[in-house]
Amino acid sequence: MRDISYFSQTERPNVVIVGAGPVGILTANLLGMYEIPTLVIDQNPGILEIPRAISLDQDALRILQAIGLEEEAARTMPAISGVEMISPLGGPLAKINSSGSLDGHPRLVSIYQPSLERILRKGLERFDQVSLWSECIYLDHKEYDPEIAVRVKCKDVEYRINTGFLLGCDGAHSSVRTKQGWKLQGSSYKEDWLILDVANLGKVWDTVEFLCDPKRPVAHVPGPNGSQRWEFLLKKGETKEEMEKPGKVAELMKPWGDVSSMNVERTAVYRFQAKTADCMGKGRVYLLGDAAHLTPPFAGQGLVSGMRDAFNLGWKISAVLKGTASHKILSSYHLERKSHAKKMIRLAVFLGSIIMTRNKATALVRDLIFKILYYSPLRPYLSDLRIKPDNSFKKGLFLKKGKLRKSDVLPGSSFPQFPVKLPEGQIVFSDLLLGNDTILIGYGKHPLSVMNSGSKERWESIGGKYCFLTSQQQLAEYYPSDAEDITSSFSRYFGGVDRFVIVRPDRIIAAAFCMEEANDMILKYLDIHQGKSP
Repeated sequence: MRDISYFSQTERPNVVIVGAGPVGILTANLLGMYEIPTLVIDQNPGILEIPRAISLDQDALRILQAIGLEEEAARTMPAISGVEMISPLGGPLAKINSSGSLDGHPRLVSIYQPSLERILRKGLERFDQVSLWSECIYLDHKEYDPEIAVRVKCKDVEYRINTGFLLGCDGAHSSVRTKQGWKLQGSSYKEDWLILDVANLGKVWDTVEFLCDPKRPVAHVPGPNGSQRWEFLLKKGETKEEMEKPGKVAELMKPWGDVSSMNVERTAVYRFQAKTADCMGKGRVYLLGDAAHLTPPFAGQGLVSGMRDAFNLGWKISAVLKGTASHKILSSYHLERKSHAKKMIRLAVFLGSIIMTRNKATALVRDLIFKILYYSPLRPYLSDLRIKPDNSFKKGLFLKKGKLRKSDVLPGSSFPQFPVKLPEGQIVFSDLLLGNDTILIGYGKHPLSVMNSGSKERWESIGGKYCFLTSQQQLAEYYPSDAEDITSSFSRYFGGVDRFVIVRPDRIIAAAFCMEEANDMILKYLDIHQGKSP
């Protein structure tokens, strides 16, 4: 990674990213892996040393795994074992089990955002083609097909940078979004919340608590290294100035201890929003993270949604710049990510409606409904996090036709990760085999054994790779196995052998088929990948 002093006038970044928060720096890491010359600019001199996002899920951890930073990140992210909703009127409303793992990672962890940002910035040091300009302000841009001119001001010097793509990762008040004329649509909450971040507490919690008290709802979220966050809903007539006074903070915190003995890192009053941009990107300009959508905190999905944006868009831009994919595939970014971000926002709004009930009579009805649900077949949808939308799409860059019989394989959904055994005997998680390329996976049969010369040549022309998974009982064939399905998890997932999937670099299934239709389906996917209608 190079700073401004090493960026010569003769060099040209293929991508300019505005905003060096976690989403912007994650995107730069992804592009760096694909050797895409990238410039990140940010108005701040460095990392903001205040807690903001406080949790990640297994999707986010899997993305960190994909960029090779999961081991370092995991050391700073303790698991959260559960989420409890408690009513002072009726006792426990719901207990959500977030313990255990999914796709090889804990289902929910707590984070200290500045620590995550340091890990991501250190990751940029691996890539000579990525530059970071701090204390640099984005001014404006103008598209000149086939490029875009971006004007920035760094340390009182203005620069015009001709580049291929401009990515707005510049937060809720995005200047890139404003310049494009795109607007956030949705709603803002009428109520404000006091956010209180406390460090180095002696007592350590590993569960999230929502105190669903109609008098004053409270959220309590554990963080790493003894840090904690409390969120208190302001009552009608209470002001920001009043709530941030030390005396008021001490009064609110009394049930948890003497605030004078705590290290209070931040007190701030916020108003949550539930909004998405009317356009998340087109042409040569794209929005990611809070620039594209704002999610209330009740589902812990704000930063995670931004990380999914980066994972979805990064490989597509790389493929377009390298000439292995049509520019048309970029339209799938808005189509896929906006619909999923809206699902997560609806989940957060739903959970918020449970927590923020202010009327006592309504709260009693709520408590009664949850008592009934506890003994109904719907209970697992909340207690086992089934209520949370999967990272899957109804429309996008994949072939919808191709559902395999008696299997869980569904194009447009995430390909799972399970333990596998390498030929050398080492047991690893399967994403290690996928790398960061579009990959054709065969279960029970090597893809090359069913491909003709035409489909093979076209597949390899886009940089497509192969992976051959075998069951424990399978005998060796002409092609050696890349890994053995030692837990039979893939066997249950595929529903049989001699089945194939195309998996995109963001782990989304692009196509699924049996051996008889392999060549036809491979060519159909390549057609949409290269800009032809399916």
